[in-house]
Amino acid sequence: MIQVRMRKSTPRSVPIERVSKHDGVVRRNFALNVLDGALFTLGINLVSRQAVLPLLVTQIGGGAIAVSLITVLWTVGFYLPQFLIAGRVGREPSKKRLMLRTAVAQRLPWLCMALLAAFGLERVSADVGLVSFFAVFGLAAVMGSLSVPVWFEMVAKLTPVRLRGRMFGLRVIFSGLFGMGAGWAAEFILERMAYPDSFALLFVLAFVMMIGSYVCLALLEENEDAPTDGVSYADIVRRIPSILRHEPNFRNFLVADVLLMASLSAEAFYAVHAFERFGLSSGFAGRFTAVLMASSVIGSVVFGYLGDRIGHRLNLALMGASTALACTVAVLAPSVEAYYLVFVGASFATTLQLISRLPIVAEICGERDRPIYLALANIVSSPFALCGLLAGWLAQSAGYTPVFLVLGGMALCALLWLLLFVREPRTIA
Repeated sequence: MIQVRMRKSTPRSVPIERVSKHDGVVRRNFALNVLDGALFTLGINLVSRQAVLPLLVTQIGGGAIAVSLITVLWTVGFYLPQFLIAGRVGREPSKKRLMLRTAVAQRLPWLCMALLAAFGLERVSADVGLVSFFAVFGLAAVMGSLSVPVWFEMVAKLTPVRLRGRMFGLRVIFSGLFGMGAGWAAEFILERMAYPDSFALLFVLAFVMMIGSYVCLALLEENEDAPTDGVSYADIVRRIPSILRHEPNFRNFLVADVLLMASLSAEAFYAVHAFERFGLSSGFAGRFTAVLMASSVIGSVVFGYLGDRIGHRLNLALMGASTALACTVAVLAPSVEAYYLVFVGASFATTLQLISRLPIVAEICGERDRPIYLALANIVSSPFALCGLLAGWLAQSAGYTPVFLVLGGMALCALLWLLLFVREPRTIA
Protein backbone atom coordinates (compact mmCIF):
# COMPACT_ATOMS: atom_id res chain seq x y z
CA MET A 1 0.00 0.00 0.00
CA ILE A 2 2.79 2.40 0.80
CA GLN A 3 4.42 1.80 -2.56
CA VAL A 4 1.16 2.39 -4.41
CA ARG A 5 0.62 5.74 -2.68
CA MET A 6 4.12 6.86 -3.55
CA ARG A 7 3.52 6.11 -7.23
CA LYS A 8 0.24 8.04 -7.21
CA SER A 9 1.90 11.15 -5.73
CA THR A 10 4.19 11.46 -8.75
CA PRO A 11 2.83 12.00 -12.29
CA ARG A 12 3.31 8.88 -14.41
CA SER A 13 4.92 10.80 -17.26
CA VAL A 14 7.66 12.27 -15.03
CA PRO A 15 10.09 9.89 -13.29
CA ILE A 16 10.93 10.56 -9.64
CA GLU A 17 14.57 11.27 -10.57
CA ARG A 18 13.53 14.02 -12.99
CA VAL A 19 11.22 15.63 -10.43
CA SER A 20 14.01 15.69 -7.85
CA LYS A 21 16.48 17.09 -10.34
CA HIS A 22 14.02 19.75 -11.51
CA ASP A 23 13.30 20.81 -7.92
CA GLY A 24 17.03 20.95 -7.27
CA VAL A 25 17.56 23.24 -10.27
CA VAL A 26 14.73 25.51 -9.13
CA ARG A 27 16.20 25.77 -5.63
CA ARG A 28 19.67 26.43 -7.02
CA ASN A 29 18.43 29.16 -9.37
CA PHE A 30 16.38 30.62 -6.50
CA ALA A 31 19.45 30.89 -4.25
CA LEU A 32 21.61 32.33 -7.03
CA ASN A 33 19.02 35.01 -7.85
CA VAL A 34 18.80 36.04 -4.18
CA LEU A 35 22.60 36.22 -3.88
CA ASP A 36 22.86 38.13 -7.16
CA GLY A 37 20.50 40.81 -5.82
CA ALA A 38 22.30 41.07 -2.49
CA LEU A 39 25.78 41.41 -4.03
CA PHE A 40 24.72 43.86 -6.74
CA THR A 41 22.94 46.04 -4.18
CA LEU A 42 25.98 45.96 -1.92
CA GLY A 43 28.06 47.22 -4.83
CA ILE A 44 25.68 49.93 -5.97
CA ASN A 45 25.25 51.25 -2.42
CA LEU A 46 28.97 51.54 -1.78
CA VAL A 47 28.64 54.46 -4.24
CA SER A 48 25.12 55.51 -3.25
CA ARG A 49 23.39 57.81 -5.71
CA GLN A 50 21.67 59.70 -2.88
CA ALA A 51 24.63 60.17 -0.50
CA VAL A 52 28.08 59.28 -1.90
CA LEU A 53 27.93 60.53 -5.50
CA PRO A 54 26.64 64.05 -4.59
CA LEU A 55 29.64 64.36 -2.26
CA LEU A 56 31.98 63.27 -5.08
CA VAL A 57 30.51 65.81 -7.51
CA THR A 58 30.97 68.66 -5.02
CA GLN A 59 34.56 67.60 -4.30
CA ILE A 60 35.33 67.52 -8.03
CA GLY A 61 34.13 71.14 -8.10
CA GLY A 62 30.49 70.96 -9.14
CA GLY A 63 27.70 73.16 -7.81
CA ALA A 64 24.00 72.55 -7.34
CA ILE A 65 23.29 72.21 -11.07
CA ALA A 66 25.98 69.56 -11.41
CA VAL A 67 24.61 67.71 -8.38
CA SER A 68 21.11 67.76 -9.91
CA LEU A 69 22.49 66.00 -12.99
CA ILE A 70 22.98 62.81 -10.95
CA THR A 71 19.26 62.17 -10.64
CA VAL A 72 18.45 63.57 -14.09
CA LEU A 73 20.96 61.38 -15.94
CA TRP A 74 20.08 58.30 -13.94
CA THR A 75 16.32 58.65 -14.38
CA VAL A 76 16.38 59.48 -18.10
CA GLY A 77 19.19 57.05 -18.88
CA PHE A 78 17.73 54.20 -16.87
CA TYR A 79 14.07 54.39 -17.90
CA LEU A 80 13.94 55.82 -21.42
CA PRO A 81 16.08 53.30 -23.40
CA GLN A 82 14.36 50.18 -22.02
CA PHE A 83 11.91 49.97 -24.91
CA LEU A 84 14.84 49.70 -27.35
CA ILE A 85 15.53 46.14 -26.23
CA ALA A 86 11.98 45.10 -25.32
CA GLY A 87 11.29 43.78 -28.81
CA ARG A 88 14.44 41.69 -28.95
CA VAL A 89 13.93 39.84 -25.66
CA GLY A 90 11.03 37.74 -26.94
CA ARG A 91 12.91 36.80 -30.11
CA GLU A 92 15.86 35.32 -28.19
CA PRO A 93 15.60 31.55 -27.56
CA SER A 94 18.27 31.88 -24.84
CA LYS A 95 17.57 34.73 -22.44
CA LYS A 96 20.72 33.87 -20.53
CA ARG A 97 23.13 34.61 -23.38
CA LEU A 98 21.59 38.02 -24.01
CA MET A 99 21.40 38.73 -20.27
CA LEU A 100 25.09 37.97 -19.73
CA ARG A 101 26.11 40.25 -22.60
CA THR A 102 24.02 43.16 -21.32
CA ALA A 103 25.14 42.47 -17.72
CA VAL A 104 28.80 42.87 -18.72
CA ALA A 105 27.99 46.21 -20.33
CA GLN A 106 26.08 47.22 -17.20
CA ARG A 107 29.10 46.62 -14.92
CA LEU A 108 32.06 47.91 -16.94
CA PRO A 109 31.28 51.64 -16.49
CA TRP A 110 31.78 51.26 -12.74
CA LEU A 111 35.30 49.95 -13.36
CA CYS A 112 35.87 52.94 -15.63
CA MET A 113 34.66 55.16 -12.78
CA ALA A 114 37.29 53.64 -10.47
CA LEU A 115 40.04 54.27 -13.03
CA LEU A 116 38.84 57.83 -13.54
CA ALA A 117 38.90 58.53 -9.79
CA ALA A 118 42.31 56.89 -9.30
CA PHE A 119 44.18 58.33 -12.29
CA GLY A 120 42.16 61.18 -13.78
CA LEU A 121 40.36 63.50 -11.39
CA GLU A 122 43.45 65.05 -9.78
CA ARG A 123 45.21 65.50 -13.14
CA VAL A 124 42.49 67.46 -14.94
CA SER A 125 40.52 70.63 -14.36
CA ALA A 126 37.20 70.60 -12.50
CA ASP A 127 35.24 71.06 -15.72
CA VAL A 128 36.97 68.17 -17.47
CA GLY A 129 36.57 66.03 -14.37
CA LEU A 130 32.83 66.72 -14.18
CA VAL A 131 32.30 66.04 -17.89
CA SER A 132 34.25 62.78 -17.62
CA PHE A 133 32.35 61.67 -14.54
CA PHE A 134 28.92 62.36 -16.01
CA ALA A 135 29.83 60.73 -19.32
CA VAL A 136 30.72 57.46 -17.56
CA PHE A 137 27.81 57.75 -15.12
CA GLY A 138 25.34 58.32 -17.95
CA LEU A 139 26.74 55.27 -19.75
CA ALA A 140 26.21 53.22 -16.58
CA ALA A 141 22.56 54.32 -16.48
CA VAL A 142 21.93 53.45 -20.14
CA MET A 143 23.66 50.07 -19.91
CA GLY A 144 21.63 49.29 -16.79
CA SER A 145 18.46 50.24 -18.66
CA LEU A 146 19.24 47.79 -21.47
CA SER A 147 20.09 45.03 -19.00
CA VAL A 148 17.04 45.17 -16.71
CA PRO A 149 14.32 43.96 -19.16
CA VAL A 150 16.42 40.93 -20.14
CA TRP A 151 17.26 40.14 -16.53
CA PHE A 152 13.61 40.40 -15.48
CA GLU A 153 12.49 38.04 -18.26
CA MET A 154 15.17 35.59 -17.16
CA VAL A 155 14.04 35.74 -13.53
CA ALA A 156 10.39 35.27 -14.52
CA LYS A 157 11.32 32.32 -16.74
CA LEU A 158 13.37 30.49 -14.10
CA THR A 159 11.29 31.22 -10.99
CA PRO A 160 7.87 29.56 -10.55
CA VAL A 161 5.05 31.97 -9.78
CA ARG A 162 4.60 30.52 -6.30
CA LEU A 163 8.23 31.43 -5.44
CA ARG A 164 8.58 34.86 -7.01
CA GLY A 165 7.22 36.87 -4.11
CA ARG A 166 9.43 34.96 -1.69
CA MET A 167 12.47 35.44 -3.90
CA PHE A 168 12.03 39.19 -4.31
CA GLY A 169 11.28 39.50 -0.59
CA LEU A 170 14.53 37.74 0.32
CA ARG A 171 16.42 39.86 -2.23
CA VAL A 172 15.11 42.98 -0.52
CA ILE A 173 15.97 41.74 2.99
CA PHE A 174 19.50 40.63 2.13
CA SER A 175 20.02 43.69 -0.08
CA GLY A 176 19.05 45.94 2.83
CA LEU A 177 21.34 44.14 5.26
CA PHE A 178 24.24 44.19 2.79
CA GLY A 179 23.40 47.81 1.99
CA MET A 180 23.74 48.82 5.65
CA GLY A 181 27.15 47.16 5.59
CA ALA A 182 27.96 49.19 2.48
CA GLY A 183 27.04 52.38 4.34
CA TRP A 184 29.34 51.57 7.23
CA ALA A 185 32.14 50.61 4.82
CA ALA A 186 31.70 53.89 2.92
CA GLU A 187 31.82 55.85 6.19
CA PHE A 188 35.04 54.07 7.23
CA ILE A 189 36.77 54.65 3.88
CA LEU A 190 35.67 58.28 3.43
CA GLU A 191 36.77 59.19 6.97
CA ARG A 192 40.22 57.61 6.68
CA MET A 193 41.28 58.16 3.08
CA ALA A 194 41.78 61.39 1.16
CA TYR A 195 39.96 62.42 -2.02
CA PRO A 196 40.03 61.01 -4.69
CA ASP A 197 41.62 57.75 -3.45
CA SER A 198 38.68 57.11 -1.14
CA PHE A 199 36.22 57.23 -4.03
CA ALA A 200 38.50 55.15 -6.24
CA LEU A 201 38.53 52.40 -3.61
CA LEU A 202 34.74 52.57 -3.24
CA PHE A 203 34.29 52.17 -7.00
CA VAL A 204 36.73 49.22 -7.08
CA LEU A 205 34.87 47.48 -4.25
CA ALA A 206 31.55 48.21 -5.96
CA PHE A 207 32.82 46.65 -9.20
CA VAL A 208 34.11 43.56 -7.35
CA MET A 209 30.69 43.04 -5.73
CA MET A 210 29.01 43.43 -9.12
CA ILE A 211 31.34 40.82 -10.61
CA GLY A 212 30.30 38.51 -7.77
CA SER A 213 26.67 39.04 -8.75
CA TYR A 214 27.61 38.38 -12.40
CA VAL A 215 29.08 35.00 -11.42
CA CYS A 216 25.72 34.15 -9.84
CA LEU A 217 23.95 35.03 -13.09
CA ALA A 218 26.41 32.95 -15.11
CA LEU A 219 25.69 29.89 -12.92
CA LEU A 220 21.93 30.00 -13.57
CA GLU A 221 20.53 27.00 -15.49
CA GLU A 222 18.17 27.72 -18.40
CA ASN A 223 16.28 25.73 -21.01
CA GLU A 224 16.05 27.49 -24.35
CA ASP A 225 12.63 28.58 -25.65
CA ALA A 226 11.20 28.83 -29.12
CA PRO A 227 11.61 32.46 -30.27
CA THR A 228 8.53 34.69 -30.44
CA ASP A 229 7.75 37.85 -32.36
CA GLY A 230 8.22 40.20 -29.38
CA VAL A 231 7.11 43.83 -29.50
CA SER A 232 8.35 46.09 -32.28
CA TYR A 233 9.10 49.79 -31.93
CA ALA A 234 6.44 50.46 -34.56
CA ASP A 235 3.84 48.73 -32.34
CA ILE A 236 4.68 51.05 -29.46
CA VAL A 237 4.65 54.24 -31.52
CA ARG A 238 1.50 53.32 -33.41
CA ARG A 239 -0.51 52.62 -30.27
CA ILE A 240 0.45 55.77 -28.31
CA PRO A 241 -2.25 58.17 -29.65
CA SER A 242 -5.02 55.62 -29.27
CA ILE A 243 -4.03 54.71 -25.72
CA LEU A 244 -3.82 58.33 -24.57
CA ARG A 245 -7.16 59.12 -26.20
CA HIS A 246 -9.20 56.13 -25.03
CA GLU A 247 -7.69 55.20 -21.64
CA PRO A 248 -8.57 57.99 -19.16
CA ASN A 249 -7.37 56.09 -16.09
CA PHE A 250 -3.97 55.48 -17.64
CA ARG A 251 -3.85 59.10 -18.79
CA ASN A 252 -4.56 60.29 -15.25
CA PHE A 253 -1.93 57.91 -13.90
CA LEU A 254 0.61 59.47 -16.27
CA VAL A 255 -0.13 62.94 -14.86
CA ALA A 256 0.61 61.70 -11.34
CA ASP A 257 3.64 59.75 -12.56
CA VAL A 258 5.09 62.87 -14.18
CA LEU A 259 4.69 64.82 -10.92
CA LEU A 260 6.23 62.01 -8.87
CA MET A 261 9.14 61.60 -11.29
CA ALA A 262 9.88 65.34 -11.15
CA SER A 263 9.61 65.47 -7.35
CA LEU A 264 12.21 62.70 -6.99
CA SER A 265 14.78 65.23 -8.21
CA ALA A 266 14.97 66.35 -4.58
CA GLU A 267 16.98 63.23 -3.67
CA ALA A 268 20.09 64.66 -5.31
CA PHE A 269 20.16 67.63 -2.93
CA TYR A 270 19.51 66.07 0.48
CA ALA A 271 23.09 65.02 1.28
CA VAL A 272 24.76 68.16 -0.11
CA HIS A 273 22.32 70.35 1.81
CA ALA A 274 23.08 68.44 5.04
CA PHE A 275 26.85 68.76 4.53
CA GLU A 276 26.58 72.52 3.97
CA ARG A 277 24.02 73.21 6.68
CA PHE A 278 25.61 71.22 9.52
CA GLY A 279 29.28 71.25 8.47
CA LEU A 280 29.54 67.45 8.36
CA SER A 281 32.56 65.29 7.59
CA SER A 282 32.67 63.06 4.51
CA GLY A 283 31.96 59.95 6.57
CA PHE A 284 28.36 61.04 7.08
CA ALA A 285 27.69 59.99 3.47
CA GLY A 286 28.13 56.40 4.68
CA ARG A 287 25.81 56.97 7.64
CA PHE A 288 23.15 58.38 5.34
CA THR A 289 23.52 55.31 3.11
CA ALA A 290 23.02 53.00 6.10
CA VAL A 291 19.82 54.87 7.05
CA LEU A 292 18.59 54.61 3.45
CA MET A 293 19.11 50.86 3.35
CA ALA A 294 17.68 50.12 6.80
CA SER A 295 14.58 52.10 5.85
CA SER A 296 14.27 50.20 2.56
CA VAL A 297 14.09 46.87 4.39
CA ILE A 298 11.28 48.07 6.65
CA GLY A 299 9.52 49.86 3.79
CA SER A 300 9.67 46.85 1.47
CA VAL A 301 7.92 44.61 3.98
CA VAL A 302 5.20 47.13 4.88
CA PHE A 303 4.55 48.57 1.42
CA GLY A 304 4.73 45.18 -0.28
CA TYR A 305 1.94 44.00 2.03
CA LEU A 306 -0.14 47.14 1.34
CA GLY A 307 0.32 46.77 -2.41
CA ASP A 308 -0.83 43.15 -2.33
CA ARG A 309 -3.75 43.70 0.04
CA ILE A 310 -5.09 47.16 -0.86
CA GLY A 311 -3.57 48.14 -4.19
CA HIS A 312 -0.70 50.07 -5.72
CA ARG A 313 -2.55 53.38 -6.08
CA LEU A 314 -2.34 53.78 -2.29
CA ASN A 315 1.39 53.05 -2.37
CA LEU A 316 2.00 55.71 -5.02
CA ALA A 317 0.04 58.19 -2.92
CA LEU A 318 2.29 57.27 0.01
CA MET A 319 5.26 57.84 -2.28
CA GLY A 320 4.11 61.44 -2.77
CA ALA A 321 3.62 61.80 0.98
CA SER A 322 7.12 60.41 1.67
CA THR A 323 8.78 62.86 -0.71
CA ALA A 324 6.78 65.75 0.75
CA LEU A 325 7.80 64.67 4.26
CA ALA A 326 11.48 64.45 3.28
CA CYS A 327 11.39 67.93 1.73
CA THR A 328 9.63 69.41 4.76
CA VAL A 329 12.08 67.92 7.25
CA ALA A 330 15.01 69.07 5.08
CA VAL A 331 13.79 72.65 5.52
CA LEU A 332 12.85 72.47 9.22
CA ALA A 333 15.27 69.94 10.80
CA PRO A 334 17.10 71.62 13.73
CA SER A 335 19.90 69.01 13.92
CA VAL A 336 21.61 66.32 11.89
CA GLU A 337 19.89 63.68 14.04
CA ALA A 338 16.51 65.01 12.95
CA TYR A 339 17.80 65.22 9.38
CA TYR A 340 18.08 61.43 9.28
CA LEU A 341 14.29 61.47 8.78
CA VAL A 342 14.93 63.06 5.38
CA PHE A 343 16.69 59.90 4.24
CA VAL A 344 13.97 57.72 5.74
CA GLY A 345 11.41 59.59 3.61
CA ALA A 346 13.68 59.45 0.55
CA SER A 347 14.19 55.70 0.99
CA PHE A 348 10.45 55.09 1.39
CA ALA A 349 9.74 57.08 -1.81
CA THR A 350 12.28 55.08 -3.83
CA THR A 351 11.06 51.78 -2.37
CA LEU A 352 7.44 52.62 -3.12
CA GLN A 353 8.31 53.48 -6.71
CA LEU A 354 10.10 50.15 -7.17
CA ILE A 355 7.24 48.18 -5.59
CA SER A 356 4.23 49.83 -7.21
CA ARG A 357 4.97 51.92 -10.30
CA LEU A 358 5.23 49.10 -12.83
CA PRO A 359 2.67 46.79 -11.17
CA ILE A 360 -0.07 49.44 -11.33
CA VAL A 361 0.63 49.91 -15.05
CA ALA A 362 0.37 46.15 -15.52
CA GLU A 363 -3.00 46.16 -13.72
CA ILE A 364 -4.37 49.10 -15.72
CA CYS A 365 -3.76 47.39 -19.06
CA GLY A 366 -4.34 43.89 -20.39
CA GLU A 367 -1.54 41.32 -20.24
CA ARG A 368 -1.03 41.37 -24.01
CA ASP A 369 -0.50 45.16 -24.00
CA ARG A 370 1.81 45.25 -20.99
CA PRO A 371 5.10 45.88 -22.87
CA ILE A 372 3.52 48.76 -24.81
CA TYR A 373 2.03 50.42 -21.71
CA LEU A 374 5.26 50.05 -19.73
CA ALA A 375 7.29 51.52 -22.57
CA LEU A 376 4.81 54.38 -22.97
CA ALA A 377 4.94 55.18 -19.23
CA ASN A 378 8.74 55.42 -19.38
CA ILE A 379 8.72 57.46 -22.60
CA VAL A 380 6.25 60.01 -21.22
CA SER A 381 7.45 60.35 -17.63
CA SER A 382 11.22 59.96 -17.60
CA PRO A 383 12.01 63.19 -19.53
CA PHE A 384 10.36 65.14 -16.70
CA ALA A 385 13.34 64.24 -14.55
CA LEU A 386 14.93 67.16 -16.43
CA CYS A 387 13.06 69.34 -13.94
CA GLY A 388 16.01 68.48 -11.74
CA LEU A 389 18.17 70.84 -13.81
CA LEU A 390 15.75 73.69 -13.09
CA ALA A 391 15.87 72.71 -9.43
CA GLY A 392 19.67 72.85 -9.54
CA TRP A 393 19.56 76.31 -11.09
CA LEU A 394 17.10 77.44 -8.40
CA ALA A 395 19.28 76.00 -5.63
CA GLN A 396 22.35 77.75 -7.02
CA SER A 397 20.61 81.11 -7.30
CA ALA A 398 18.20 81.10 -4.33
CA GLY A 399 19.27 78.28 -2.00
CA TYR A 400 17.90 74.85 -1.20
CA THR A 401 14.78 75.91 0.72
CA PRO A 402 12.82 77.03 -2.39
CA VAL A 403 13.84 73.81 -4.14
CA PHE A 404 12.48 71.61 -1.38
CA LEU A 405 9.28 73.67 -1.15
CA VAL A 406 8.61 73.43 -4.90
CA LEU A 407 9.43 69.73 -5.23
CA GLY A 408 7.58 68.86 -2.03
CA GLY A 409 4.58 70.75 -3.40
CA MET A 410 4.73 68.72 -6.61
CA ALA A 411 4.75 65.51 -4.57
CA LEU A 412 1.64 66.67 -2.68
CA CYS A 413 -0.07 67.50 -5.99
CA ALA A 414 0.70 63.97 -7.19
CA LEU A 415 -0.80 62.54 -4.00
CA LEU A 416 -4.02 64.54 -4.44
CA TRP A 417 -4.27 63.71 -8.16
CA LEU A 418 -3.94 59.99 -7.43
CA LEU A 419 -6.65 60.07 -4.79
CA LEU A 420 -9.06 62.25 -6.76
CA PHE A 421 -8.65 61.19 -10.39
CA VAL A 422 -6.93 57.79 -10.61
CA ARG A 423 -9.16 54.80 -9.97
CA GLU A 424 -7.76 51.70 -8.32
CA PRO A 425 -7.54 49.19 -11.22
CA ARG A 426 -8.74 46.32 -9.03
CA THR A 427 -12.03 48.07 -8.28
CA ILE A 428 -12.56 48.63 -12.01
CA ALA A 429 -11.89 44.96 -12.73
